[in-house]
Amino acid sequence: MKIKKIYNNNIVLAEDESYVEYILMGKGVAYAKKVGDPVDESLVDKRFIPDAGDNILVFTKLLSEIPINHIELTNKIIRMAEEELDTSFNNSIYIGLADHINYAIHRYKENEPLNNVLLWEIQRFYQKEYQVAKKALGLIKYYEGIQMKEDEAAFIAMHFVNAQNTEKISHIVDNTNIIKNVLNIVKYHFKIEIDESSLNYSRFVTHLNFFLRRIKSRSQIADEDDFLFSQIIVKYPDAFECCLRIQSYLENLYEMKLTTDEMLYFILHVVRVTKRDTSDKEEQQHE
Repeated sequence: MKIKKIYNNNIVLAEDESYVEYILMGKGVAYAKKVGDPVDESLVDKRFIPDAGDNILVFTKLLSEIPINHIELTNKIIRMAEEELDTSFNNSIYIGLADHINYAIHRYKENEPLNNVLLWEIQRFYQKEYQVAKKALGLIKYYEGIQMKEDEAAFIAMHFVNAQNTEKISHIVDNTNIIKNVLNIVKYHFKIEIDESSLNYSRFVTHLNFFLRRIKSRSQIADEDDFLFSQIIVKYPDAFECCLRIQSYLENLYEMKLTTDEMLYFILHVVRVTKRDTSDKEEQQHE
């Protein structure tokens, strides 16, 4: 391969004999080099081809704008996480996570912390990734001297989750249709239109995505709180009735029973996602 463009001493755009472009990362890979020089592949730590849908100019511009120490820190975190989780991430994590860590460090120094609204869900449904992400916060503290909140661990954990997602397009399409059908059950049961721009809608869809991944990997949440469940179904009977319909639909699809805790989470999400709509509807009726 030959160097096509140099972004800094550690990142280059290279081209092979078939004119395929690669992003190459490695300490000193471009040191004392110029465009047209052959690549010393012994210095390459990571190579990848941007996805077909990516704009390579935007892709490489982002790399060139992130400080090299943040890129190197990201690589350390990724290597640690792959070892801890016994997996290999897809290439997208290198840019996405480096960009996030760079921005998170900037926000911290500007005293602008960002709350993660899905912190509870991520802690609950992706425990391994979350625990490894907390170790990533330790690396950030060691190299940058800052201690970030658990919200940042949840953000990082989601990068780990997404980078392990090797689902086929057909599976993603199936999941999308299932999520649409579940939302339709809620809409028809309550006779409402759900606000798809709301935070509660986003939370519910995220929960459904997590749920479908767990079901396909046969890793259901165990029953832990029957007492709370019995209280919730008394407090929210309409949401419980709606979730019984959801339960029937999902059980017919997967030939399995939902656990009590899974039903509990569905009820709570249905209560949230319908709360504003039902209250608005009641106000209109009073008028």
